[in-house]
Amino acid sequence: MLKFELICFITVVCARYVNSGSPVDELKSTIQSKLLSTGIDCIKEYPLSLSDIKAFKEKRIPNNKDAKCFAACLFKKIGIMDDMGKLNAEKAKESAKQAFKNEEHTKKTEDIINSCAEVNEQTTSDGNKGCERAKLAFECLKKNAPMHGFDFDI
Repeated sequence: MLKFELICFITVVCARYVNSGSPVDELKSTIQSKLLSTGIDCIKEYPLSLSDIKAFKEKRIPNNKDAKCFAACLFKKIGIMDDMGKLNAEKAKESAKQAFKNEEHTKKTEDIINSCAEVNEQTTSDGNKGCERAKLAFECLKKNAPMHGFDFDI
C-alpha cells in the first residue's frame, strides 16, 4: 500500500513540477518518468512513512534520516549532487543538457544550483553521505526555483 501511495505522490509531484505554460512544458513527461523511476529506486533504500510523504507534498522535508537520505538519493541520481554529498553545478548542467534541448533551460538550472552553492560550505553531521546537506539544498532549491520559472507546488 505504501509503495502505491509513493507512486501516486511522485506522479503528482512530477505532474505539477513545472509551471503550466512555462517554456519547459514540453518536457513534463520526460521529467515525470525520470523522477518516478528515481523515486522508486530511492524509496527501496530509504523508506518513507505516510507523514513523510505528506510533508514532501507540503514542500517540507521531514527531519528524519530516511527522508533526508531519500532526498539525497534523488539529488544524486538526477545529477545535482555529487558522490561526496555536495551540490554540483557542473553535473547539474550536464544533466540539464541531456533533459533540455534549450540552452536557456540549461542556464536556469545552473543558476538555481549556483544560487544554493552556500549549502556546500555548511557543516553537516553525516559527511559525504549528503543527507543533512540534501535537507539544506531542498530548502534552498524550494526558495530559489520559483525565481527561475520552476514551480514546485504539488
